[in-house]
Amino acid sequence: MTKPAHNLPATEFTARIKALTAFQSRHALDAVFVSTGINRYYFTGLEASNGVLLLTSVPAFYTDFRYLLVARKCVSFMAVKCIWRQVDEQDTLAAMGRTWRRVGYEGAISAARFETLRKALPHVEWMDVSAAISEMRSIKSPAEQRAMRDAVRANGRAFANVRGQLRAGMREWDVRNLIRREMDAVGQGEAFDTIVCAGKNSAECHHHPDGTVIRMNRPVLIDMGVKLGYYCSDMTRSFCMGTPAPFYREIYRIVSEAQRKAIRGIRPGRCCAGIDALARRHIEKAGYGKYFGHSLGHSLGLEVHETPNFAATCKTVLKPGMTLTVEPGIYLPGRFGIRIEDVILVTSNGCEVL
Repeated sequence: MTKPAHNLPATEFTARIKALTAFQSRHALDAVFVSTGINRYYFTGLEASNGVLLLTSVPAFYTDFRYLLVARKCVSFMAVKCIWRQVDEQDTLAAMGRTWRRVGYEGAISAARFETLRKALPHVEWMDVSAAISEMRSIKSPAEQRAMRDAVRANGRAFANVRGQLRAGMREWDVRNLIRREMDAVGQGEAFDTIVCAGKNSAECHHHPDGTVIRMNRPVLIDMGVKLGYYCSDMTRSFCMGTPAPFYREIYRIVSEAQRKAIRGIRPGRCCAGIDALARRHIEKAGYGKYFGHSLGHSLGLEVHETPNFAATCKTVLKPGMTLTVEPGIYLPGRFGIRIEDVILVTSNGCEVL
């Protein structure tokens, strides 16, 4: 039986607050306003539907009555206060920010929320701090790396348990339900909606499971990710129930070689776009370039899609502590698709396949 999700040590969150405060100081920001759910959790360790982390001269976390007690236990490393009513937000912030001149905010907040902030503080220069926070989140601490390893191992166990129960005649929807049960058994559920593809449906990159039946000697593609301890895993496996056809084996070989080439090339200092090119060129040389239409991979952590990405447009330089997927694929409409996906951790001199 899986245990409830548990937080990382409080030192993780205090270190993150310290890093954000240092960024605030470097950019002469009088305040930083963090209100989106995932970033709110990243800095506080509190899972709540409402709250604002406000960094001024002294950081404080504001939340409503529903979360006050748990917040004061969970967020013991900073002041926790009762948040203002939504209808009072504009007047409250106007009073709090009379002397503020530069304020950081998250660009992902709604336009309506940002308009409220601007009306409350019309004299303020606003700076989007989203990229800075994303960069902080992209480098996983040793504790986060352990959490990621645990999540990936749990995902592997779930897949092995499911693989042993698969039978010809099962519907995609049956397999999806089976996977969800296994994820609840080894973790805290799905990191994203599970993809199960039978036969020619595997040529659809993000196929939604339906009533299609799995048949012997026909392709199956499963893309699944367990969430464990708030951290996400992500894995895709392509296989056949029974004996795969020679052409399926050939395409599988090409995809597998492309993945291995990319993984061998991953190390600190390399550009993300360059890693994408390693796999893409291999598939192009094999004659299937137009059937590999998505990027090679993406970062993951608290969310299943983070930044940076292994994409032709991503110029980010790899650093130790980054965790990304490597998932080349070839999708042949009307026939089948093959994707092989694993999670890697960038190390000091290369990478580790988790």
